[in-house]
Amino acid sequence: MNAEEFWNLPRSAAPTKVFLELAPALPVRLPAATLQQGVVIEVRGAGGGVWSGRLVDGRLQTQEGASADPICRVVLERGTLRELVAGSLRDRGLQIMEKLGRPRAAPDFSRLPVRDDRARALTGLQGSVALDIVDRRFGETLRVVFTFGAGPAAFETASATVTVDADEAVTWIAGRVDPRVILKSGRLRVDGDLSLLTRALGLLLEP
Repeated sequence: MNAEEFWNLPRSAAPTKVFLELAPALPVRLPAATLQQGVVIEVRGAGGGVWSGRLVDGRLQTQEGASADPICRVVLERGTLRELVAGSLRDRGLQIMEKLGRPRAAPDFSRLPVRDDRARALTGLQGSVALDIVDRRFGETLRVVFTFGAGPAAFETASATVTVDADEAVTWIAGRVDPRVILKSGRLRVDGDLSLLTRALGLLLEP
């Protein structure tokens, strides 16, 4: 898949197709690293299910079902997956990339300081972080919940909830802004256990 195909993915793509066919083929640049553990993703709603993903030599490998001892469990609804991959948030990304002078360029996360030991340390955290993306244009909130440790995946409740405007979230991602800088900017609303969020970001992003 090239960048042009990425920006034109159909909104109708089923979750199975997204994870088993599209995700490994995305032209997204990822860190040149290998993680011994991956993540488990649960998509709720009609046509949903459970999939696992792991970074191997800078490439994403996926499979159906839950892998043992994941770094974290991610839960979202099918509608949220659609908007992230091929809907309103994807379209915002296209517009912002054009403003940044990188029209239709593939997303680049290759500079993230990914380390296997730090990723594995996330499993020692207990609790969950919910990311609520408020899409004011369409009057809806898209929720993605990350649960660490051996506990059951959360969705309705979370140890900490981060609320962010959709336009700002996409602008920060496209601009590769450090999430710790964003957290200190006062542009996010954080409810609940802030320490869990800061510990998770420290493990993920500190070199």
